[in-house]
Amino acid sequence: MTGEKGEGEEVEDHRYIHIIRIGSVRMDDKWREAAPVNDIETSSWIRIFRAFDTDHDGLIQCEEMQKTIRDSTYSFGFDHYELQKMSLFLEMREGKPVDFADFCYLMSKCKGYRLREYLFKAAMTVTPRNQRIHVFNSLQQYKCVPPPLFLILLSIAQLAFYLYYVFDSSEGVWLSGPIPTMSPFIVSHHHISQLWRLFTYCLINVGIFHVAFNVIIQVVIGLPLELVHAWKIYILYLMGVLFGALLSLALDPGVFLMGGAAGSFALSASHITTILTNFKNMENAAIRFSLLLLFGSLDYALAVYQRFFAPRIDKVSMYGHLGGLVAGVLFTFILFRGTKPSRFYTVSFWVSLVLCGFYIAICIALISAPNLLH
Repeated sequence: MTGEKGEGEEVEDHRYIHIIRIGSVRMDDKWREAAPVNDIETSSWIRIFRAFDTDHDGLIQCEEMQKTIRDSTYSFGFDHYELQKMSLFLEMREGKPVDFADFCYLMSKCKGYRLREYLFKAAMTVTPRNQRIHVFNSLQQYKCVPPPLFLILLSIAQLAFYLYYVFDSSEGVWLSGPIPTMSPFIVSHHHISQLWRLFTYCLINVGIFHVAFNVIIQVVIGLPLELVHAWKIYILYLMGVLFGALLSLALDPGVFLMGGAAGSFALSASHITTILTNFKNMENAAIRFSLLLLFGSLDYALAVYQRFFAPRIDKVSMYGHLGGLVAGVLFTFILFRGTKPSRFYTVSFWVSLVLCGFYIAICIALISAPNLLH
């Protein structure tokens, strides 16, 4: 298609409209307008994929896609070098069909979009296959604004505070300490009126294993979740921290509470819940479930040891872990219902919302009237 210039008028490249042929695809019109190459590369991968998914089953066969990219190279925004790379990647799949998530990942590799390639790879680890179209379409246009820094900055702060108290106490690095009982961030029944402590205690970790466990969970599990779910992960983590503090004050008010385990357990429990409810659609579901269960059990076993058996007077509550676990399960159904929730997720949403209300009410009642239980 050609453009015409009037006298003294300049026509820029981005104003051209290109027409491409879409073979035998069932569409409203077999002739379709496509945006310029730059727009194709940044905003229309879902349209390209759906155009060539001729049977609308969410999959493109490798052989069909190889033929398609040769016949309609422009519609993919490929140059000759990128075309050869895509052909090679498709051959390496050995006939395995391409879904939209695979399509985005392959497109990013061919285009040399390293950031998006890492984003797609991370998202694959935490997103069920049957929920990826919306997620990957959003990530394909993601500009890292705002960047996923919440859990990274939190992990840096936890490491910094741990090292500070190691040097301040002169106890050194070990499994059961230091325990900074005078810290303005920890939770205890002596400071119950200082409500900020219900959240800030997650910055102070006890022992090298706890801080390592929390940082690993927050980076390996939490960061991909933050990329996919953004602000919802902030709520999930903070609700885990809050639920942990409330349960500890209700059931174990005589000891201190500190550590990011409640938030980390909320992330882990949420991911485990997603794995169990979408087991057949998760990448390496059995392995991920087993590893999370193993490391979570080790961390909780150490917390039980520190609470009941460690030779220390200043004890740390183990109930923060359990509160985070409860929050992780309940808020998975509250926050992550998807764009088209099924009847199961709709019912689970309301049940979880009611259970959250009961949980908070019971904890507050036990904290306000400790004689009810103690």
